[in-house]
Amino acid sequence: MEAIENILSRYAKLISDARGILAKYEYNGEYLTRDQFPSPLKYNKWYASAKHLVSISCGIKSVHYQQLEAIYQENLKSSYNMPACLGVLEAAYEDIKAGLLQNYRILITAEVFVDFINQAEYLLAENYKLPAAVLAGAVLEDALRTLCIDNGISLSDKPKLDWMNSELAKKKIYNKNVHKQITAWAGIRNSAAHGKPDEFNEIDVKNMISGIINFNSNFLR
Repeated sequence: MEAIENILSRYAKLISDARGILAKYEYNGEYLTRDQFPSPLKYNKWYASAKHLVSISCGIKSVHYQQLEAIYQENLKSSYNMPACLGVLEAAYEDIKAGLLQNYRILITAEVFVDFINQAEYLLAENYKLPAAVLAGAVLEDALRTLCIDNGISLSDKPKLDWMNSELAKKKIYNKNVHKQITAWAGIRNSAAHGKPDEFNEIDVKNMISGIINFNSNFLR
């Protein structure tokens, strides 16, 4: 099944990314052996992607998800915990390969998310910030549509992103700060869609992609 292959590919990439980061330190395959850890920025960016991947492929009630979150919260979210989080990600990866966690509905949804996010990251790396922002915006719009449906908000055939954002905030699905952040992402997406590259930069799109990954991880259930 293509969805499973895409999920496994994403797992492999995140595992490889973590090992690449940890290779710069005294990492013996299980833990860090000196008081010098990866930067919080790299760790939190990686963790957000890992957490979302586990949530959509294993479920938020899974042992893998719960353990990943518990490890992250330990020691004030220190990047010292990165090897332990990596271990959980590797365990989930092995269980999916063994066919132990096949939730096809989740995986089909995950396939679309991973495919779009991978494309957005690739386009941004190739300096195509406009299409990258448009793709990221499509992922965000789909996430808001899913949240509306899950929370009983009636939708038209083509609901506007800003409208969905406002309705979700009214129902207190998320707070005002999240609402403002989504409005900012929507602004970047709209500028990109209308061919206005001077209204945002590559860092804005990079942060938008990371933020949407984290948003999906926190709010999609």
